Amino acid sequence: MNTLNHFIISILLILFASQAFAVKPTITTIERSGNKTILITFDQPVKPHPLSDNLVGVKLYSDTTYYLGTQHSGTRYSTKYINPVNDYSQQMEITLGDDSFRMADASGKTSVTALLDNVYITNATNQYNLDSYIKNLVLAFSHDLTITSTNNLNANEGISLIHTLATTNTAATFSIIENTSNLFSLSGTNNAILAFNGTTTNYKTKKSYTVKVKATIGNGDNENTEQTITVTINNILTINNQTLSVNENASIDTNIGNPLVTTGTITAFAITAGNNDGFFKINTTTGQIQVAKLGLDYETKQNYTLTVKITGADAEDKTAEISIDIINLKENTLTIGAKTLFVDENALVNTDVGNVNATGTITTYTITTGNNDGFFAINNTGQIQIAKLGLDHETKQVYILTIKITGTDAKDETAQITIRLNNLNDTTPANITLSKKNIVLGEPAGTVIGTLFATDPDDGDLIYTVNDTNNFEISDNKLKIKQVTTEIRTYPITITANDSLHTSEPQSFNITITATYIAAPVISQFSITQGENKGPLISKDGGEVTVSASAGTGTYAWSSADFSNTSTSKTFVFNPQSVNVGTRTITLKVTAGDFSSERVLKLKLVDTYPNGRTDINGNGISDSKELRNSNNELLTTTNKKITSSGDTRILPSIMGEDSGQLTPDQLKQYRVANHLSDYTKDTLTTGDIYSYIVEGLSATGDFTQVTIELSTPIPANAVLRQYSLATGWRNFVVGNNNIQSKINTSNVCTDTDGTWQTGLITG
Repeated sequence: MNTLNHFIISILLILFASQAFAVKPTITTIERSGNKTILITFDQPVKPHPLSDNLVGVKLYSDTTYYLGTQHSGTRYSTKYINPVNDYSQQMEITLGDDSFRMADASGKTSVTALLDNVYITNATNQYNLDSYIKNLVLAFSHDLTITSTNNLNANEGISLIHTLATTNTAATFSIIENTSNLFSLSGTNNAILAFNGTTTNYKTKKSYTVKVKATIGNGDNENTEQTITVTINNILTINNQTLSVNENASIDTNIGNPLVTTGTITAFAITAGNNDGFFKINTTTGQIQVAKLGLDYETKQNYTLTVKITGADAEDKTAEISIDIINLKENTLTIGAKTLFVDENALVNTDVGNVNATGTITTYTITTGNNDGFFAINNTGQIQIAKLGLDHETKQVYILTIKITGTDAKDETAQITIRLNNLNDTTPANITLSKKNIVLGEPAGTVIGTLFATDPDDGDLIYTVNDTNNFEISDNKLKIKQVTTEIRTYPITITANDSLHTSEPQSFNITITATYIAAPVISQFSITQGENKGPLISKDGGEVTVSASAGTGTYAWSSADFSNTSTSKTFVFNPQSVNVGTRTITLKVTAGDFSSERVLKLKLVDTYPNGRTDINGNGISDSKELRNSNNELLTTTNKKITSSGDTRILPSIMGEDSGQLTPDQLKQYRVANHLSDYTKDTLTTGDIYSYIVEGLSATGDFTQVTIELSTPIPANAVLRQYSLATGWRNFVVGNNNIQSKINTSNVCTDTDGTWQTGLITG
């Protein structure tokens, strides 16, 4: 039996007790207990009424002869309540005068009439009695000590009780002489309160407990007595209303929930009502309800209420209502699969995108996620359509929708539908720039003046056209002089860019023929030191950082969003102590006349410089990760490297870290971090991506040879591509031996074995 049930039973018992004593208390017996004492026993525990002064009037008489008191008044004597519990007692003793019984005892009678007056009492429910009592009083009394309180008690399992011990002599003291269960104890005046600790009792385990007590007032045989008291545990049955559930179409003998929750020792369970259809049965021993026959159908009936009766030995039968809910099974099946659909950007409203792949009797199609912009809708046939204008490939290329389908008596299903936008050539090229706008007098025809750039988010190469075709031509995005320059002058020209559908607005440029070569200043190299450490890895606790630049003559301007310092010299000094860790940038711009160069330096800031780390060549890669510490070598993958000429220095690019080989994610991260337009998508770039910086070139137009050892052979049909932050991916133009490749047995480029060939060796 659990504690909750104990509590409930305790409350019920208290209620029953309250109902039992909700009547006026009265005297059941009056008996002589000694030479001058009278013992009164009440029918229930009582205490003095507020009007009581604890004095009772007593008359003893026979017919018209009075032995104590007179016809009109009794003699008043003091009273004492015997062994009260919480102020309530079931016995009261009246102590008379020393010779109060003298005349009655001398009368020769065996009994007299006793009239008690002013016995003012009240019970626990405030029922009171102020009546007088007339009882027959036997004059003889036992001089032997006797325990007068009952020796048979009852208690509910798990419940404790208190019992008041009483004897023929109120001065008797009690003690326990046998207590095998150790559940009994004595307390109170003369140890007359017997307590039974029944909190751990269980009817199923043990049905009764005994204790032997002794009462004594002296050493004589008639001054001691013993009594064995038995506490019998009641078998209390309880069962509450309960709710169970079972699937429709359940098979015979399917258990419906767990066995019913009950308390008490139960001999039988029975279904007495609510089972007219015969769908249910109950195990008479365990109380487990089961399916008795086939046919439970949610669509026919959703709930059954059974009346279950429990019976037990020496216990009252109890019943409860057991509600059984029938669970509706989804008997129809729906399916929907993931799918990829395509639609042109700028598609019109109500344009069909495509149907979802779904089966079953479907009542609704719903887009539940992925449609925050509201570009899509789905109709009741599963056709996805355009809901509003504005789809733009340059803004977003892919939408992933979650489609939910529902049906009658079927489980809802969902699938992800991917919608990819087809990129249309819908944007006109703009922002044409020319990298250089001067050429030295006397340069031969075909000399490159500068490289052309333009912005065009659409895929595809741009074709540039110059208006002055007599003096200039454009080849491979490069503006060239068409004739030998013979005089110092300026040529005004206009250039347009075309993406095969759209032509840009003409952009004007002035091409100047100069007597001497004019070039933008070159920022050839950065050197970073912090204490004894070199390279772009710096720490917050390492002190001042010094960045030195090797660059041409001009005006210097250092700037940084991460560090507050500025500088106009070739050196930039700062302390990173108060800056948050992470990747930090510094920009140097060098200006000479109308020309300027700008270069961004990326630094990685950590809390503390790693113990034992060295970077002898200061390229940002730990020496432990490099094959050697050469300035002109850069690691790509295991045992593979990029090599430049010996008088240059090669570094990881601004997009990469620890390596000259990039991943598409590194390109994407760089774009996001620098708030650039998204030109990183290129379905052709399935091979390796390499990016690096070569330092040490002295002027614009200088070049050096760079050798890349590839990780894997170049596959058949491979195309060499180049990436620009301004225009994205473009084909790499191969010419004038600017790209060469070879195969050798050692797979090492620097090996003299093998012959270099122009272009890529594929397959």
